[in-house]
Amino acid sequence: MVENTADQEVLATYLIVDGEVVYEVAPNSVLNIGRLDSNDVVLDDYKVSREHAILKFSGTEFLIVDLASTHGTYVNDERVDRRIVNFGDKIRIVSHELTLSRELPDVEGSEGLSIPTPKMARTLDRRLKFFGGLNEFSLLTLVQFLSQEKQSGLLLLELGQKPGPRMYFVDGEIIHVADGADLAELLTRQYHQQSLFFYFHHETNFPARTIHEATPNYLMKLCHSFDEKQVRETDEVSSLYRSTGRLAVTRRIDAPPPTGRR
Repeated sequence: MVENTADQEVLATYLIVDGEVVYEVAPNSVLNIGRLDSNDVVLDDYKVSREHAILKFSGTEFLIVDLASTHGTYVNDERVDRRIVNFGDKIRIVSHELTLSRELPDVEGSEGLSIPTPKMARTLDRRLKFFGGLNEFSLLTLVQFLSQEKQSGLLLLELGQKPGPRMYFVDGEIIHVADGADLAELLTRQYHQQSLFFYFHHETNFPARTIHEATPNYLMKLCHSFDEKQVRETDEVSSLYRSTGRLAVTRRIDAPPPTGRR
């Protein structure tokens, strides 16, 4: 944690990448780390995910969050989903090592060194990125929150290591959904496994609008369509039971094989 009191300014903090590149980390900011050029910290490595992790500095502590990357984020050789990071800890992303320092490091050619300024640093306000696992509340609650707060951006869902539905919001209205085959089922779940991860960030380029109805109506129709599907499947099972007088039951693995005798 960073030492800080009401009478003391937060000391300048630097992120050092591979002992060569230095980034200044401002208090109350977030740095995006990944392979794409749009990130604050760009790691030009094909094994690094496009948006691999974020480093969040509240002014009193640092938090590293892995964005469901393929090859993971490590702190002191331990793979982490999210972890408080202290000075002296070693963050590893694929073959790249990142460390934090209170002092400008003495790297080769550091005289007159130009420290890169993060391109997309954002203050920690209500319009900051939202991220986390959907194991404590439902996806529907999150979507309703984004709508009520009139957020604009892209909500990405990760199902394990696989990309899930992507929902585009403009002023709280859902305008487009991509890869949404599982969306209705996910919206009706009350609880989620740790493997369901969400990541919301503010987008500037939006696809053409394909959803032209109010978001509450759109969500209600999705949930209603899934409920109807469940009812149809239940009716089909009931119909099968009525026509055969019994349900097909899968034999337990540890049950003895049938002998042919009644």
